[in-house]
Amino acid sequence: MSEPAETGDLSPLLIPDGVSYNCQGCGRCCAGWSVGMTAADYARVKDIDWGALYPDLIGKELFINREDEYKKGITSYPYFTQPRPDGSCSFLVDNLCAIHSHLGEDAKPGTCQLFPYTFVETPSGVYTGVSMNSMAAVRNLGQPLVEQRGKLKGYYAKMKSYLSNKAVEASSTASGARQIGDNPYSSVVLSGQTSVSWDEFLHVDKKMLDTIKKAEKTNEDFLLTLLKIEDIVWRACNMSKMGQPLSEISEFEPTGIAGDGESNVSTNQGIMAMIFYLYLVYPSIRADFVDMWQLNNNERFSPGKIMRLITQYRQYVGSGFSTIFLKNANVRKFGKINLRKAIEYPVKPMPEDAQKFLRRWLYLKIFSKIYFGPAFCDYSLLAGFNGLVMSFICAFVFAKGEAMKRKTDEIHLDDLYEGVFRVDKEYFVLNQLLPQVSVALAVAYSVPKMGRGILQMLAKGCVKVSCG
Repeated sequence: MSEPAETGDLSPLLIPDGVSYNCQGCGRCCAGWSVGMTAADYARVKDIDWGALYPDLIGKELFINREDEYKKGITSYPYFTQPRPDGSCSFLVDNLCAIHSHLGEDAKPGTCQLFPYTFVETPSGVYTGVSMNSMAAVRNLGQPLVEQRGKLKGYYAKMKSYLSNKAVEASSTASGARQIGDNPYSSVVLSGQTSVSWDEFLHVDKKMLDTIKKAEKTNEDFLLTLLKIEDIVWRACNMSKMGQPLSEISEFEPTGIAGDGESNVSTNQGIMAMIFYLYLVYPSIRADFVDMWQLNNNERFSPGKIMRLITQYRQYVGSGFSTIFLKNANVRKFGKINLRKAIEYPVKPMPEDAQKFLRRWLYLKIFSKIYFGPAFCDYSLLAGFNGLVMSFICAFVFAKGEAMKRKTDEIHLDDLYEGVFRVDKEYFVLNQLLPQVSVALAVAYSVPKMGRGILQMLAKGCVKVSCG
């Protein structure tokens, strides 16, 4: 971690080492969702004759008005951008933002201005990072974040102002305003009803990050590292339940080796198939129903909602049954993958560039604190980490499926990039669009070591270590 940089309110800005980002103009971030717009966001762009500036936009509906639903507390924003039929943003022209090009960065919707930077306020300071639903972030392209202190301080100030203004705007709606000033991380839920202070949690956090750093120095296989961190999380949960101080976790040496009864592979595969469906198959269905793309606070079963569900029923049943029960997944633009065969398909140990990428992914998630707590649907530490494990498994099985199609025993880095990018995007989108799904996943992710069985199988298939 770099030296803390002071923010305007004197909270130290904590920046991860080894993480880089600058927009590369690929355009892939600007697809797959409708961008929520506050009234101020909408006012900046609504009166522009966009068709006169960009002929492709002549006669196009560029915005979705959901003021009525917003006033009732159903949606999170009063306006949304209208995506094209292919899912890309209507303002994406030649892979660049038309709003940015014509009016400047400050005219873009607030969420677009901040993307993909993340800021999580804690008692220790503000942890920064980047979201990996940006391909440039996935590939670590651009300037190191540690060299962007000034920019990050500016974006953090912008985020504070944006959320404050949004809260004031929301105060007149049924949902009411959120409290921005209170720090929600004064305590951390480890699992179930087990909570500890932030200072106690930091002992666990340090142990996880130190384990990743050690793995980087020794070139330890990523799968074994992930298993070790899973041990750390579960050990911390047990220590807390028994009243032991978490400072003692520094003495714990995880092995990543499974004990008796820890692996229920058939159950884990069923859960994994369901999550694979949500993250990698469901988006192809959602793409055909763009009215589902706006963030909802409290989606209700209106007649229109019921009709949409009826229309989607066949696609849901067919693709869901095929993926979850038959383990045959159809991934848009990539074709079919047999999940059971992909899990068991033998491959060589991952090349070092793939190992480094996955360690960076895990380090960034844990460092930036965006995988649990208020930053992510109020998941417990256990549920949040299990969510990361299942995200990795889905991305890795996707990459193995591509290797299986090529009839090769080598994992390609580009396939891992693609898998992580797709999973990370849906990991965020689904928890925003379908809050009921988020609640259900939080329950599923609360099972101790829920991904253990599949991780063991993957480790045995491509790593020359003993994993129980």
